[in-house]
Amino acid sequence: MQRTDISFEFANDGCHIYAICETRRIGSIFFVKIGADKIMISDAEIEPEYKDQDIELYLTQQIIKMAREQHRKVMSICPYITNIFKQHPEFDDVRLLNMGR
Repeated sequence: MQRTDISFEFANDGCHIYAICETRRIGSIFFVKIGADKIMISDAEIEPEYKDQDIELYLTQQIIKMAREQHRKVMSICPYITNIFKQHPEFDDVRLLNMGR
């Protein structure tokens, strides 16, 4: 699967972003906006057949883009997303916690 095969949609509740392939939701991130300047990612779910296809990374990139546009910092309590942050120093500008760097 190519990154271009996936679209992203923010839910009306303002707390979910979905990865969609064709018309099927294949993954999601649950997040909470805290105050005017923070986002906390608490959970990521990927459909089993899409594991190991970087869906978490693509979703995280969308959250990072939103954070930059809204001048927010991001933290994660989700182990999968925390690991993505550790592997991608290009997200450091929006990371709230340094997490060992």
